[in-house]
Amino acid sequence: MKQRQVFRGVGALVGVLMLSGCAFELGKLDYTEPEFVGSYVGDGATTVVALGEDRTFKAVGVPDEVLANAAGGKVDEVPAEIGGTWKYDSKSSADHVELTVTDADGMPAELGELPLYVADADDLFFLPDQLGREKVVVRRDR
Repeated sequence: MKQRQVFRGVGALVGVLMLSGCAFELGKLDYTEPEFVGSYVGDGATTVVALGEDRTFKAVGVPDEVLANAAGGKVDEVPAEIGGTWKYDSKSSADHVELTVTDADGMPAELGELPLYVADADDLFFLPDQLGREKVVVRRDR
């Protein structure tokens, strides 16, 4: 087969895909917020995250390193349980559920925002070390 024929074949295939409305978006996931509502449990049930329909969350057992990273390394006392609001962020480089930690009075806490990365709608994970060598996976509790 000649090179010109190969280029024509590839060009024709691309044209058909474009006309048919097919598009490829590499590295992006296509979820909506309601798909994440529910409870997620880590191995050994040490980490539990509950994402509510009202976009509030409660979490226990979040790794100390994750909390320290969110607070810029300045955490006097690591809370056993955290809560606040959440939203799904698909516009950044890595899809994640953004957990905004609030104090008892509903104001943003010093812990700020924690990313809970998306593997899929049933598997989310924290990255305790910023290099991504370690993951704390929480799976949908069914």
